[in-house]
Amino acid sequence: MCHATASNERSLKSYTPIPCSSKHEVETFLVGRFDGADAAAKAPPAADTEAIWRVYESCDAEAARFLGGEWRESRLAMRALTPSAARWKAGERWYRCDLLEMHAVDRWFPNPRANSLRNGLTGDSPLRYTCFTEPAESGDTVDLPPASCSGPHATEFAGIWWAEPEVEEITDEVLDAGCLSTVSEYVGAPAGDLDGRLDVFALLPEGEPEWLAGTPGVWCFLYSPDRPLNTSLKGVGRTGLAEAR
Repeated sequence: MCHATASNERSLKSYTPIPCSSKHEVETFLVGRFDGADAAAKAPPAADTEAIWRVYESCDAEAARFLGGEWRESRLAMRALTPSAARWKAGERWYRCDLLEMHAVDRWFPNPRANSLRNGLTGDSPLRYTCFTEPAESGDTVDLPPASCSGPHATEFAGIWWAEPEVEEITDEVLDAGCLSTVSEYVGAPAGDLDGRLDVFALLPEGEPEWLAGTPGVWCFLYSPDRPLNTSLKGVGRTGLAEAR
């Protein structure tokens, strides 16, 4: 089921489903139920609780099956909605998993569509992050227009770095080291070989719910500051990295 506009309001009044063939911002791909101790709680789960993380885990697993790929590596956002405090008190014990297509990595707001996202990440999906032009700072954000990986480009999406549970504070140094490791694995070359050849940076959509649930992950990108790349650096290894330069 789909919904015309995105909303964080959790009430019957805000529930106005429409066919996914109509223009919409949100698609609901799973509705589940709380059970056990989670269902017996006096209030819906807060953002930083294990109960809400169990909801995200449920949504996450189904999203991969529904889409045919990892939603975090694309222009998609996932949201989990639970009943309001009043509806919880009245006995509701559902949760709802939604997907939204966003305009771009640097334009993180809903992009309306008129068809379902089912199997939307299978094959060579245009929703996936690949290559981009040179990043440019714009106030507190980064402008990062997409580009073809087979033509001149300066930036590539390398993957997601996840903070381990033992990481108590995610500083800039921790982020840099994490994304350096991710980019090194993406290129297939030791991190030391990237020094002086590529820069590494991280981005995070503001307010993403997984951070609130306690499992932070960031997008990691490689950037060639001195000259454009004309082919992707994915898996090129030490030799390919040298030839690309």
